[in-house]
Amino acid sequence: MVDSGVSRDDEEAAMRLRQGITIGAALTLAVFGAVACSDDETSTPTVPTTPAPTSAATTVPTTTAAPTTTAAPTTTAPPDTTTPTTTPATTTPTTTPTTSTTRPGSQVDIRIYLLRGERLVIAHRDVTGPAVLRGALDPVVAGPTTAEAADGLGTTVPDGTTVLGVDLDDGLATVDLSDEFDDGGGTLSMQARIAQVVFTATQFPNVDRVRFWMEGEPIDALGGEGLILTDPQSRLNVPLEISGSVIVDLPQPGDTVASPIRVVGEATAYEGQFPIEIRRDGVQIGGMAPVTGGSMGEWGDFDVTITIDAAPGPIELVTYDAGGCGDDPECPPLITTVVPLTLAA
Repeated sequence: MVDSGVSRDDEEAAMRLRQGITIGAALTLAVFGAVACSDDETSTPTVPTTPAPTSAATTVPTTTAAPTTTAAPTTTAPPDTTTPTTTPATTTPTTTPTTSTTRPGSQVDIRIYLLRGERLVIAHRDVTGPAVLRGALDPVVAGPTTAEAADGLGTTVPDGTTVLGVDLDDGLATVDLSDEFDDGGGTLSMQARIAQVVFTATQFPNVDRVRFWMEGEPIDALGGEGLILTDPQSRLNVPLEISGSVIVDLPQPGDTVASPIRVVGEATAYEGQFPIEIRRDGVQIGGMAPVTGGSMGEWGDFDVTITIDAAPGPIELVTYDAGGCGDDPECPPLITTVVPLTLAA
């Protein structure tokens, strides 16, 4: 056995040195291999994410979601214009109109229209405002007082007739009457009672037509004679044989008067002008012409004073509408109004 001159301990130390070198070389290769991989473009290093700061000052506020829009309310469709929306015609009118600026509680002198024979005449009543239209219609359907009846005034409105309601809208007065209004009489009676109501209602400037109802229902005709009332009635619908062209309010038939004589009333005349004559035994002894009232188709008030020089005794106030057609045979006959009076000394 050859002695190499190296002890066993030295051999073990040398072996451990070799093992260390081997391990170190392996580690070196591992490090260099990792560096080589970092240059590969397909390998992306993981970058640690820095947590977002939680400070209120730097925190980006979370955007509040837009509030849910409340659905628009359902819009009610406008009414069908073919469907009437007004109170049906079968509703009884109950609104009492104010026909003037009359203060509540004040007394108002109004005209009601009665009859003398077959002609309209004017009577007067004091009514309490402001409902003067209703206040005028109640007494006209009630008829003349005892004193007026004794003086020759009458009515064709049947006994027991009452006003159930009055409504006023844009010049149209709807007058609801009890069913007694339809009782009895022929055509002339029906025309006269319509005339009494129409003239009484249309004396007010905000009434020009009258629609007739009975017992809460509109009517198209009146009486057994079938007087047609489909359309509202105005003064133009009243025959001149009933109204005349001049209605004298003052003086009244049978009055005793002295000169000068004041004559008051209303008229409708050709070109709005007509004469007033004072006669005795058929001879004119005074008068005035022209007097201005309403033009044909329109009624207007007049108020004139006539001076005469005559002996005391009976006289007549006579007035008429000349008609503007002279001697033309086609002209309707003159409708005169005659008021018998007594001239005082």
